[in-house]
Amino acid sequence: MTPVSLFDLWLPILVAGFAVHVLSTIAWTAAPHHKPEWKPLPLDDSLSDALKETEPGEQYLITTGEPGDLDPAKCQGMLIRWSHTPHMGKNIGMTLAFFLFAAFAIGYLASIALGKETSTTDVFRFTATAAFLTHVCAGIPTIIWFRRKFVMDLLDGLAYSLATGAAFALLWPK
Repeated sequence: MTPVSLFDLWLPILVAGFAVHVLSTIAWTAAPHHKPEWKPLPLDDSLSDALKETEPGEQYLITTGEPGDLDPAKCQGMLIRWSHTPHMGKNIGMTLAFFLFAAFAIGYLASIALGKETSTTDVFRFTATAAFLTHVCAGIPTIIWFRRKFVMDLLDGLAYSLATGAAFALLWPK
């Protein structure tokens, strides 16, 4: 097997990272499938004032019992209050950095496992599977613990995985 170095994979890494970033941007800004997940919280003046007095961070919403009582039977939900308004440019940059790092890690795994003579189909299967583990399976504990809806995230992650697999398969060095 003729080895592949990470240097040989610079182009598929960049293409995969940017492709996933573009797909993510479309999924969260233009595509309608995430819109039903986020609904405004109806606030009257007293609730609004109470929320302003909470400390930033994660807070449990308790329906009965004493404050600080973390009995799951009494917990109605969770509220995350930011300490500041999110900086979109910084968050977009950090998201792009994550997608590029993920593509780099997938490229690293592929350089260990695959050679230059590996078929396009096998490169696609390997890298798309690694991307699926990265973009879908890694988020499952968050879905379990914080009750996020999973189907749309699964579809997004599947699209990211297919784009990653395609980038590596089409640009794999021979």
